[in-house]
Amino acid sequence: MFLYVIRLVLNFSIILVLIYSCTPRISRHGNFFTQNELKVLQSTQLNKSEIIEILGQPSTRSTFSDNVWYYIYFIQKERAYFRVKNTSNTILKIKFDKKQNVKNYNIIRNDAAIKIDISNDKTSSSAFKRGLVRELLDSFRRRLEEPD
Repeated sequence: MFLYVIRLVLNFSIILVLIYSCTPRISRHGNFFTQNELKVLQSTQLNKSEIIEILGQPSTRSTFSDNVWYYIYFIQKERAYFRVKNTSNTILKIKFDKKQNVKNYNIIRNDAAIKIDISNDKTSSSAFKRGLVRELLDSFRRRLEEPD
């Protein structure tokens, strides 16, 4: 009887461990912002230092201008040995004016996408019409004629 109880407890604990390992693990990455923080952002005119006080440093800044900041936040779900997948993505884009005050906010969620049209226009190249050797010689002549 005692051996039966030990075997039952052992089997039950093994099953419990296996079930627990199959539960999904949810992890949050990036700059998390709450609805209250978004309400503060929308209701007042803020500058860069106030934004940093509320949300912290941005995840990334625009390559072309320091006046565009991005706060990126995503949630990942992982089950035991299966592939990790993103369940939610949120990007807060903040544009500033020249006086360092907020110009506007954009919130992009995983169900909203930006469509970018690609131009099919062709650029004409005069180098192939006139000939590559002719273009090289003209380029060499122009460099010789230019004053130092």
